[in-house]
Amino acid sequence: MPVRKLNPRQWAWCWYDWANSAFALVCMTALLPPLLVQAANRQLGAPAGTVAWGWLATAGLAASLAVTPLLGAFMDSRAKRRQMLAVLIASGAVSCGLVGFFLDGHWLWAGVAYVLGATAFVLGNVAYDSLLVGIALRDELDQVSAWGYSLGYIGGALALILALSLWRGGHTFWAFAAVGVWWAVFSLPLFALVPEPPAGKPRPWQVLRESFARLKQNPNAFRFLLAYWLYNDGIGTVIKMAGAYGGELGIPLAHLVGALLVAQLVGVPATLAFGWGARRVGCKKLILAALLVYLAVGLWGARLAHAWEFWVLAVAVGLVQGGAQALSRSLFARFVPAGAEAAFFSFFDVSARLAGIAGPAVFSVATQLANSPRAGVLATTAFFLAGGWLLLRVAEPGEGDGAR
Repeated sequence: MPVRKLNPRQWAWCWYDWANSAFALVCMTALLPPLLVQAANRQLGAPAGTVAWGWLATAGLAASLAVTPLLGAFMDSRAKRRQMLAVLIASGAVSCGLVGFFLDGHWLWAGVAYVLGATAFVLGNVAYDSLLVGIALRDELDQVSAWGYSLGYIGGALALILALSLWRGGHTFWAFAAVGVWWAVFSLPLFALVPEPPAGKPRPWQVLRESFARLKQNPNAFRFLLAYWLYNDGIGTVIKMAGAYGGELGIPLAHLVGALLVAQLVGVPATLAFGWGARRVGCKKLILAALLVYLAVGLWGARLAHAWEFWVLAVAVGLVQGGAQALSRSLFARFVPAGAEAAFFSFFDVSARLAGIAGPAVFSVATQLANSPRAGVLATTAFFLAGGWLLLRVAEPGEGDGAR
């Protein structure tokens, strides 16, 4: 099939990845984690900072978990996706400013503000992801999703450069406040061009109940969610703990940020290649290939000793991270019935957030038990093995009715 050009609505949808990737990279991955770890270690001693960040990352996702399915059903029943997304973006932007306000003197309060922002980020993705099936045809899903992640890589990298420049100039508050402004401003194209899908059934609980019944009737979709929960646990842990782990090992911040920026830039063409390659070999095979790379990264990362190794591993992750996540999103979109987009994607996001809770928690527990973050890195490899095994038993739509 030829590669199609994106239409204006699809481009506007993709720009939200550019917008919210500022928070994902600056606050979740690259700049805030090592700074908060250093602040906590100064007060409590190592490796308390890494452990604290692991539990904060867990709390940020746990806070959103309970309300995600009901929120998705509410948005389906009332056609409120765009309105809810606007509220969540505003909440996240304010939280970014609070992180910058508290970070220099009160690391724990900065952590609480991060939890609030991470909650808004997670819940916002429920609304955002559910809009995908309304602006792309079935055979366009892989390409549109991949373009979204690719724009996210570019936007996140530029936002990180801006935040790092402000921080190095002594403007901690503005470094993180700029992330919130970035998130809000670059979300505007979505609100201008992406339409609100029509409302479904009037009662959110009814939508949720019927959507869950539909999900249980589709064993492939249910099996995929379990696989996604497992392997995304490993992916999410790598994203959230990489900066904290490198900082704990004494890798200079310049190397940490530089390596993560290179990973972002590598991820742009790599993610697009995944989107195009899915047309030839299918989503599942490419996701499995990405999981093999992650497994190798985890095994090598557990024995990491030099800054140059962090660069190599960051590039390896950049080659597969966006592709694995983009194709996971588009593969699940193929299972979604009309009229239940937000409810079904709330299950998808619950699966992702359960992973976000378990992964950093396992990392922190393993680090505490072994008194070394290397044990935490090694523990994440189990998620790639288990998730890959279960994904092998998922049949893509059109591939067959049963598991392989």
